[in-house]
Amino acid sequence: MSISRIFPRLFLALFLSTTFKAAANIDSPHNSKMGNPRPKSASQAPAQDYAKYYFICTSENSKQQGESVTHIVLSIAEQRLYAYHDDQLVAWSNVSTGKTGHDTPLGTFKITQKHIDHFSNKYNNAPMPYFMRLTDDGVGFHAGNLPGYAASHGCIRLPMGMAKELFTHTPAGTPVTIIAGRIDPGNFGSDTAPSFFPQT
Repeated sequence: MSISRIFPRLFLALFLSTTFKAAANIDSPHNSKMGNPRPKSASQAPAQDYAKYYFICTSENSKQQGESVTHIVLSIAEQRLYAYHDDQLVAWSNVSTGKTGHDTPLGTFKITQKHIDHFSNKYNNAPMPYFMRLTDDGVGFHAGNLPGYAASHGCIRLPMGMAKELFTHTPAGTPVTIIAGRIDPGNFGSDTAPSFFPQT
């Protein structure tokens, strides 16, 4: 075989081999385009972290078991809810409020309806378990997905466990205050927050 025929075939083989290796490196989760390990994003939290909550009323050693929630404060900035019995913080929970264009309203409201098996009248009959209504146009608390940011159509989504507890311990007529800013730990009647207060 002549040299003029060997070189084109050799060149084609080398080209295909290099192309396949490059594609494999790009697709690999352990390699960047330069072949170095890809760092994990520090901003990515496990999905279960978004659904964290704490309800002292149901803690085995709590002296406050069975006590009702007398008012609720919700921070849009924190995406977090705080529930009180009188001036004592008894529960907190991560939430997901209304996304841009469907903002959760600010102000003070009262729970006007409780419905354990509620379905949306506005959004394709979407299930809203443990629903507690705040406004006439359908904004309220209910169990739902928490992606770690405001993502609802205006309602306040809660982890399923928290939705059940809040529904059980919060009577109709309970006042709910929704604020844009963050919660001041000084509101708890002391300079420091309770031991179960979330650290982030």
